[in-house]
Order: sequence, then structure tokens, then C-alpha cells
Amino acid sequence: MKTSAPMVCGQGPRINWRSVKPFKTTRSKDLQLHHLPTDVLHGILSRLTMKEAVRMSMLSRRWSRLWKCYPKLVFTRATMRCSNATTGPAKPLRTRFIRGINSIQRQLKSSNLNKFVVKFALRKRHTPHIDRWINFCASSMAKHVVLDLCPGPKGSTDTDDKYSFPLHLLDTSGGSCVKSLSLGFVYLPLPPDHRGFANLKKLSLEIVHVTGDLGCLLPKCAVLEWLSLTRCRLDELSIGKELSRLHCLQVKYCMLQKLHVRAPNLTMFAFAGRVIPILLGESVKISEATVDLVTSSDCFNYVFTDLVDALSHVPSLSIGFRIETKVINFVKSRTMLTNLRHLVLKIDIVGPPEVTGGILRLAYLLELAPALEEFVLHMHCFDSAIDGEPREDAYRPHPHRHLKTIKMTGFYGLLGQVELALYLLRNATSLERMIIDPVVRNNWPIPPMGGAKQNIDRGTSIALNKLSRQEFRKVLDILY
Repeated sequence: MKTSAPMVCGQGPRINWRSVKPFKTTRSKDLQLHHLPTDVLHGILSRLTMKEAVRMSMLSRRWSRLWKCYPKLVFTRATMRCSNATTGPAKPLRTRFIRGINSIQRQLKSSNLNKFVVKFALRKRHTPHIDRWINFCASSMAKHVVLDLCPGPKGSTDTDDKYSFPLHLLDTSGGSCVKSLSLGFVYLPLPPDHRGFANLKKLSLEIVHVTGDLGCLLPKCAVLEWLSLTRCRLDELSIGKELSRLHCLQVKYCMLQKLHVRAPNLTMFAFAGRVIPILLGESVKISEATVDLVTSSDCFNYVFTDLVDALSHVPSLSIGFRIETKVINFVKSRTMLTNLRHLVLKIDIVGPPEVTGGILRLAYLLELAPALEEFVLHMHCFDSAIDGEPREDAYRPHPHRHLKTIKMTGFYGLLGQVELALYLLRNATSLERMIIDPVVRNNWPIPPMGGAKQNIDRGTSIALNKLSRQEFRKVLDILY
């Protein structure tokens, strides 16, 4: 009777190596990659860059056939090896780029295309080529389409030379497959009878001249989740119907007269541009909002009335705007920022530096946001500080029990800045730390350090002389 090999703890059974037959050496021709199943090869191909996929197509007939179904077509200067250093003037550069795309497209079959990307400064005269590419996207049922024709830093920005995007070409069975659409530097005429995109989740438009009513098209995109408009030309964005799936909305530097969107599930909102009416309906789920206002006048009242009404439920808020020191009166909002916990203000301060009322209006925040915990105030002053004594009772007291952290940058020592800092130090009863930084650190153009050094040194000196008191030493930190 045969007995099993003895066991050694942690090592498994012992092996009688004399009874093991040697492995048969496999010939290299039996290990060819193209012998793998087709679905496995498609998976490998989808993970390659387009350059790598072209090289693989030269290995065998089977790889050549697989290449014709490559799912990610990305045409940029980098992928097409286009550079001014090697191809000379702009015209030959565009010619080589277009011919390269056309050559690759002729090799491919219309199949399930995952991604089609073109990023190059093409214009109206290239319409026949671009139309052919868009038709290929539609017939290939492309899911992610990017057509970015934005000019480079030295390129022409002539808007009359824009390519007109044929949205009707995607208004077919292929159009229903599009999940994301990104367009740059094109005309976008909107047909009134367009049926929309059933599966479109992301729409991005940059430097796009929209003709027609975008507010009529968007509700037909029932699953739209992400919408971005940057430097686009359209009169207004007013959507009467509800966009129930929209989570992210970005509207930046567009020539709008009005922004009205009904998106009850909106969680992120970003706006940059001039002062316009903003209506977001019952968007109570917004967790983060960013607003940068481009204006040459004081807009304190707009920020703390109209914007507060639109963003009353936001817990994290960032606003950039301009105030004037000589504007003293302001209108109090009927709405409170009851959910606001984190606030960042980026402020340009203009006007006589000896006038304090314009800056001191910011003390109203302690009353407007009773649950505020963190306050960051980035300031950019256009004037230097002058000598003066701050008033101890410049604004009526309003104790705040939740504010723990305050940071003030761009502190040049203007009298209004000093009075505001003293007010916050006295009324934030739970304050743990206040940082005073004389260096400008907002997102606007920062003045050169050489020219700003005098203001920085003066701001540090004033902060040390006016704010560094015994009662504040545990929480106050002056950077210098």
C-alpha cells in the first residue's frame, strides 16, 4: 500500500523530484500574441496610445485588422508630431495635420468608437474635412467627442472665420450615443427642431458663438450632469424646464444678460463675469460655489443681497469683487447664510485710504453668517496706507460664537483694514487663530515684489503697532 509523502509544517507535501518528468520546451512560434482570443486583443488595443496601436498594426495581418477598430482617436500636435520647429509656416503645418487625420480615417472602419478628439486651430475653410470627421463620429457611434479649434497664443482670433459645427449630423441614431461633447472656437447654430441627446452627460463650450435658444436644447438632454460655458457668446441662459440630473454648472466670461437655471440637484456652481441677475431656483444641494465679478465699480450691495439670495444654502463660498472705501451705506439682505461654514473673499480695494466705511462694511458678515467657522480675506489695495488712529467703536458689536480661523492677506495697513481686524478680534469669541499677511495673495495680478515692498513693510509695521496687544497675543499671528 502506497503512503503519501510526509508533510512539513508550512511547506506542503515533499516532492519526489526523480518521478517528475521534465517540461516540454515550448517553441517561440507557439507564444505569438495574435493567437489570443479576439476580445482579449481588443482589450489590449484599447489600452494602447494611438501611436502604439499604429505600430502594432504592422506586426501581422490580424493586428492590421484589429487596428481598423481602434476605439480612441486623439489628434493633437503631440500625437500627430506637429511642431512649428519641424514643419515651417502655419499653412504647411495645418496641411500635414489634416492629411494625417484623413489618412488614418481611411484605414478605419465605422464601429463603436469610444473617443474622437481633434485639438488644432482649424478654420471655416477647412469645413469639408471637419464635416467628414463629424460624419465619421456619427456613423461610428462615438461616445466622447472633442472638437477644440481654439487658436494658440499667437493665433488669429477672427470670429468671422469660425467653423460652423453641424449639430444636425449628430441628430441621428449615432447622436444618441454621445455621452460627452466638447467644442472650442466654433459657431453653434441650434436647429429649433433638434431632438437633443438622450445619453449626453457632459457638455463643454469654449469661445463658442451660439445662435438659437440653448435653453430649449438642454432640457432635451435628460441625463445632462455637467455643463460648462467659457467665453461664449449668447444673450442669456434661461431654462424654463427643470434639469433634474445637472450636478455641475460653470459659466465664465460669457456675454450674458441673465442666468436662470432650474437644477434642484446642483452641487457645484462657478460663475465669472459682469454683474447680472442669477437665479438658480431651489438649488439647496449646492456644496461649493465660486463667483468672480468683473466690474469697475463697487458691488458690495449686489454680493450681499442678490448673490446671498441665490446661494443662501451653500456651506462653502468664494467671491471675488471690488469695493470702494468711500461707499459707506449698504443694503442688508433679507436672507441669512445659515449654512455657510467656509468663506473666501477676494477683494480689490479702491478709493481714498483714509476713509474706513467701505472696508468696514465687511463686519456685516458676522451677522449675515451666524455659523461661519473659517474666513479668508484676500485684499488688493491700489493705494498706500497713511497715518491715522483706528476707532474702537467703528461698528456696533455683534458677538460670533463659531468663527475659529481668520486669515487676512494684502494687509497694507489701511485704516479700514485695521478697524476691521480689531472688530473681528473682539467679536469672534471662539477665535483660535488670526493670521495677518501683508503680501497680496489673491487670484488677480499680483504686484511685483520690488514695487510692493514698501507697502508690505508699512503694512507689517502698522499691524505690529495697532494690533499686537496683550489681549490678542494668544490668537494673533502677524507674518513678516
